[in-house]
Amino acid sequence: MEEPHPKPKGTIAVLLIFAAIIVLLWGGVYLALLLRGATQ
Repeated sequence: MEEPHPKPKGTIAVLLIFAAIIVLLWGGVYLALLLRGATQ
């Protein structure tokens, strides 16, 4: 009954894209806070 399951590349790709979006969003917020703090 046990069959070797190949790693789903589609799922990994979605996870990588999702992680990249989160990193970009947090990076944008971080840069905005840095710039806002630097101008004060």
